[in-house]
Amino acid sequence: MNSFCRIAAVGGLSFAFAAPAAIGAEPVKSEARGFGWYVGTGIGPGFGAKFKRNGQSLTFDDVLQGSTDQSSLIAVNLVNAGIALSPSLLFGIGVSAVGQTGTFVGKETHLQINNYLATLTWFPVEQGFFVRGGLGPSSMLIEDGVSTVRANGFGALVGAGYAVPIARRHNVTFTVDHSRQSYNGSATKPDSSQFTAVYLGYMYRR
Repeated sequence: MNSFCRIAAVGGLSFAFAAPAAIGAEPVKSEARGFGWYVGTGIGPGFGAKFKRNGQSLTFDDVLQGSTDQSSLIAVNLVNAGIALSPSLLFGIGVSAVGQTGTFVGKETHLQINNYLATLTWFPVEQGFFVRGGLGPSSMLIEDGVSTVRANGFGALVGAGYAVPIARRHNVTFTVDHSRQSYNGSATKPDSSQFTAVYLGYMYRR
């Protein structure tokens, strides 16, 4: 099983186990002011995943053209976790990825972009609608059936979403993120990449 499948499986299981924990919990109440913590996860479709190499812009579909057993473009918000600086402002770490696989002449093809970002999430009215941004390391993997290329660089993310309280401290989240990455490109390595993701997720706020 490739690395992205493992990430997707962990993300999906995290959501599956976390959501039922909210059943039977107390109604939503305002939390006391001060420091707290939060953790969340999510999974959903990816859109517009592409990268630039040697001045040429390539989508994931371009690279996977002609491959068989081609998967859908899947995005995983593996984990968002950190501290609540206030009831409205969260600071933490966000790990996310988008990936797609296929088979070319009997060999696995695999494209994946990873983000490991420090994030700020702001709830204007403490719950419900939120916006977020992030900065930090990113990486990209390109396995085209002939060669394997890995690139490391820097990424930035902007996003917005809505947290639906389902019980005290438990929320179902709907999030749309867009991120861009910059690498030290070469003849074989990408110069930059980007993708958009739509996540259905879960968040616990303490």
